[in-house]
Amino acid sequence: MVDGPRLILKGVSSLTNLTLRIEAPPSRVPVAAFASVLTETVSILTDLQHSRSQRVVTWYLTDLKIGSAVAVLTPEDISDESLVVGTEFVNGLKSAEEGRALPEYFSATSLAKLTSMVRMLGTPGIEFLEASIERSGAPIVSARATNNVRENIRRLQQPRRRSYGSITGTLDTISTRKDTKKFQILDPVSRRPVSCQFSVDQIDVIKDALTKRVVVSGTVVRNITGQPLRIEDGELQVLDPSTPLTNLIGVDPQFTGGLSLPDYFERIS
Repeated sequence: MVDGPRLILKGVSSLTNLTLRIEAPPSRVPVAAFASVLTETVSILTDLQHSRSQRVVTWYLTDLKIGSAVAVLTPEDISDESLVVGTEFVNGLKSAEEGRALPEYFSATSLAKLTSMVRMLGTPGIEFLEASIERSGAPIVSARATNNVRENIRRLQQPRRRSYGSITGTLDTISTRKDTKKFQILDPVSRRPVSCQFSVDQIDVIKDALTKRVVVSGTVVRNITGQPLRIEDGELQVLDPSTPLTNLIGVDPQFTGGLSLPDYFERIS
């Protein structure tokens, strides 16, 4: 009997494979740059996985070409969930490069990691980072990222509009750091994690709401494209699982974020 995951090196054609390639002259990619790409990529994949479930999925290095700076990462999980997570990563890279909106499902932490990952791009000899996802040898999606990602993320994280409103989603993350205490919910309209600060006396209520569906009302801060960034002075209400969503829409006409009811229900399903 062989202990450990049963993976075959040189890529695994029957599983999800994420390929990363740094475009640079042969044997001229700094070790620190290549290591940063691998480290930050795996960290972002872990963040994206956490937003879906509490399962821990390990990604393995199954192919490596040093001279041309190409690495293939393969998850131990063979379910479709890893394919979805890998696709979200590549789509996020593409979205950040295009600069029209912040990547879906990327938290502020993941965006900071992405910014760090592309820092070396644009330096002499290092042109871009290419990422692609495939399943059973069939390509799914690919993206190229340049140093434009850093400026695009910085610009799209700037607050441009504040208005009273509410956002409904599952409370999936709580941070109790000494300087800032906040929780995070996933907005089904923008598919973006939205943060909200809370005080020490609210911590028990927030912990009880973890993994539950909630409504947070307050000042919604949005970027230039209208994506919600955070909620200030938020009031949290835990929803009864039996509460019809139509009741909430009656209370808050902006509940669907401007989507029609059919589009809203399709987005959250």
